Amino acid sequence: MDEQLRAALGDLIAIEEIVFEWDTAYVALRTPQINTDLMAQIEARLAPLGLKSSIASINRIPRGMEDTIVLRIEPVTAAWNPIRRYTMTQEVETPSRWAWLSNPWVNGILFVITFAVVFMTGAATITNRSLSDDWDWVMGFQFSFSLLGILTAHEFGHYFAARYHKLNVTLPYYLPGILIPPIPWLGFLGTTIMPGTFGAFIRIKSPIINKRQLMDVGAAGPIAGFVVCLFVLIYGFATIPDKTWAYQFYNVEEIFSGQPVMYFGDSLLFRWLGHELAGDRMPAMYDIVHYPFIFAGWFGLLVTALNMLPIGQLDGGHILYALIGSKQRFVAYGAFAVIITIGLFYGAGSWFIWALLILFLIRFKHPRVMDEDEPLDNKRIAIGIVSFLIFFVSFIPLPVYEKIPIP
Repeated sequence: MDEQLRAALGDLIAIEEIVFEWDTAYVALRTPQINTDLMAQIEARLAPLGLKSSIASINRIPRGMEDTIVLRIEPVTAAWNPIRRYTMTQEVETPSRWAWLSNPWVNGILFVITFAVVFMTGAATITNRSLSDDWDWVMGFQFSFSLLGILTAHEFGHYFAARYHKLNVTLPYYLPGILIPPIPWLGFLGTTIMPGTFGAFIRIKSPIINKRQLMDVGAAGPIAGFVVCLFVLIYGFATIPDKTWAYQFYNVEEIFSGQPVMYFGDSLLFRWLGHELAGDRMPAMYDIVHYPFIFAGWFGLLVTALNMLPIGQLDGGHILYALIGSKQRFVAYGAFAVIITIGLFYGAGSWFIWALLILFLIRFKHPRVMDEDEPLDNKRIAIGIVSFLIFFVSFIPLPVYEKIPIP
């Protein structure tokens, strides 16, 4: 099938590489730009083979093809298997085996499950009780509404920005966590289990045309989530009770027994808000888990900062690529080095786990957009700068660590 594709398209486009993934071929082009007339000619050449083409979306480009425009070629009627080197055609179109995931009921069911798990694990964690004990239902709802409000604002920020640009985008898919207590040695990855969710995501099925679209879609999520997170934290700190209030949830003598306990790290914004709004009522960082609004806001800042790392297809990678183009990869390498350095010098082993996720899933380089030459306007440059200011004030160098508390 490699030969058939090259024979059909070779005189139209300069093919650099073809990668097959089951029933789909990804064709990397040396052609710097592509337009609708050229796409129409490609479609006409592929039609006799029972194939159709589209520009691959940025989250579907195979590793190593990030610097090229990539065509996604797939069967019109299914049953085309390039691994076995044959084509078959049918008169009736066969839907994708994953088409059911586009049903909004799937998104709704995942949200309900995630809300239930966040409520149960949050209520149990905040009150320091097992899942079989009685919880404080009010605090469970305060935590779950706050946390999922932040995540929902983030994802729908992406969603509405994509819809504004008429991109084909799914509703958010929420990922429920696991009903188990936190795992301290996993650091912040362990805390993602504690709140009952692994986050949420959307899928953009259309290719990103230019850097303006990339900036709008990439920045809308972190900014929207940050705004909601800020309101949650302001309300939480402004209404916080006396710091001794948390003592009802554990034995104080055990905390000050000389053994290390799990602390939550703070960011510049978290520390400033606590100082200005809570003052003397500000609890110790090992106690914030018992304050539903504050802990939900802390987790919201953590998620925002992680998404804003300027690496690959994280939100920060999208935004930085829109700002500086292919030079983004050099900043990504630097950010990765900082992550490793923090892990080495501060014993934060969880950053090594995050580093592995970057290496094998997220990747460093951001894929090209179709029109690399269209510049950003001043408004979008300002949005990019604001986005990284959000990252700066939200970043938590040591999200979770152990320390012996001092009375």
